[in-house]
Amino acid sequence: MKKLANCAFGLFTLFLGLHTLTAQNTGKEELKVTKRTYMERFEPRLIKSVEERLALKQMRIAEMHQKMLLLDSLDISERKRRALQNDLNENPFSHRLSKTLAKIEYLDETED
Repeated sequence: MKKLANCAFGLFTLFLGLHTLTAQNTGKEELKVTKRTYMERFEPRLIKSVEERLALKQMRIAEMHQKMLLLDSLDISERKRRALQNDLNENPFSHRLSKTLAKIEYLDETED
C-alpha cells in the first residue's frame, strides 16, 4: 500500500510539473530593432563612430594598465595595494584611488 501511495504521489508530482511547464508562455515574441536611436536621428554629430569608440576604449585600457604598473611600483603594504587594484578594476573613480594618484602626481611635480 505504501508503494502504491509513493507511486501515486510521484505521478501526481510529474503531472503537476508538466502542467506547470505547459502553462508557461513558450512562444517567443520577435523584438523590434530600430535602426537608429533618436540621438542618432536628430543629433548625429554627438554620436561617436565605432572606430572612435574603439580608440577611446583602447586608450582607457592603456591608462588602466599604466595606473596598475604605477600601483605595483609604490612602496605600500600588499593589502592596500590589492585594495587599490580592486578599486581600479571595480570603480576607477573611487575616493581612495583618486587620493593616492593625486599624492603621487603631486610628489612628481615637486621633485621637478
